Amino acid sequence: MRRLLFFFSFLLTTSIVAQIPLSDSATISLITVAPGAELYSIYGHSALRVRDRSQNLDRCYNYGTFEFDQPGFIVKFMRGKLLYYVNPEPGRAFERGNLADQRSMVEQQLNLNQPQKQALFSLLQDNIREENKFYKYDFFYDNCATRIRDIVKKPYGDRFIYSSNGTGKSTTMRQLLDPFQRNYAWTDFGIDIILGMPADKKASPEDHMFLPEGMMKVFNQTKTPDGTPLVSGVRNIPDTPPSGEVILPYNRFSKPMFVSLLVFALGLFTMRYPKAERIFNGVFYFVLGIAGLIIFFLWFLTDHLATKNNLNIFWALPSNLFYFWRNPRATNVRKYHLFTGCLAVLVLLLWPFGLQEFPLPALPLVVLIAIKGLWPIIFNRQTAVDSGLSAV
Repeated sequence: MRRLLFFFSFLLTTSIVAQIPLSDSATISLITVAPGAELYSIYGHSALRVRDRSQNLDRCYNYGTFEFDQPGFIVKFMRGKLLYYVNPEPGRAFERGNLADQRSMVEQQLNLNQPQKQALFSLLQDNIREENKFYKYDFFYDNCATRIRDIVKKPYGDRFIYSSNGTGKSTTMRQLLDPFQRNYAWTDFGIDIILGMPADKKASPEDHMFLPEGMMKVFNQTKTPDGTPLVSGVRNIPDTPPSGEVILPYNRFSKPMFVSLLVFALGLFTMRYPKAERIFNGVFYFVLGIAGLIIFFLWFLTDHLATKNNLNIFWALPSNLFYFWRNPRATNVRKYHLFTGCLAVLVLLLWPFGLQEFPLPALPLVVLIAIKGLWPIIFNRQTAVDSGLSAV
């Protein structure tokens, strides 16, 4: 009953607010939230805030809301079917929640005249209607930041263009993620594996704005069609935000390159001992097969655009799952390993051309696949040559 009363109270309040014209003193601002400790929050967050003290109005429009407990959450997220929605919440509550998570904020007040404020407010109010609030999340092109990027420019008209100053014209979408993943090496490695060729396209100025920090920087550089700055004022929340990045404890095994080199050395060592090699191959190709299965799923069975056309599947093959337990000396298995070795060589040849940016820690693994696939052929051929010379 309480939930029902709250729901009807919220609908009534929303309807009343939608009908109230904003006063001249009303402000609309972009709030950029610093990255958090949880994996889903390491890229930061954005929201639009509408304040009108004369109307007792202080509301944040948060386009990054989703429900963890919805049925099939993980599968929906992986398939690109997860619905996000815009959630209006009190501005002070939004501040307190982020400060409780030790996430500072930057509030940029937008330079809007009265008709523009009212137009943007009306658009936001229309967005929170039940039939409009939901959208299908896309990491690069439809998220909490891009929704705000697109709605803010509407009141300014068709002549409005976001500034390209300082956005780094040669930067790719994948490279824009790197600063936020610096302290999460395995996350960085995993994301680089599942992202395909679309992530290596050059980012336009508006593409930079899929990240909250990128949008904040572009807003600071942008001018409205009449030549005035888009941002009329900036406020830090709290007044003295914490500085410096989080330094995680050093651990060799937290570095994918160290583990990759260790696997490479172990793989070469076990090639001298058939029993050890069989155990190593069982684990090695099973892990590669699982990785390949994920790549295949995200390429062919999802709506995610950034995970299409992923050349990492050439060294992490899903078909490895059919061969990881087999005797590596069986004829059909040796032929299969020759096939995987040739594909690995192809990846190594493509690596320098930048068709797709491969994750650097994968390099020792790709070299190992090439060696394990081609070495028996080279070795047997050399043995045959040596035998022929001995006969002569």
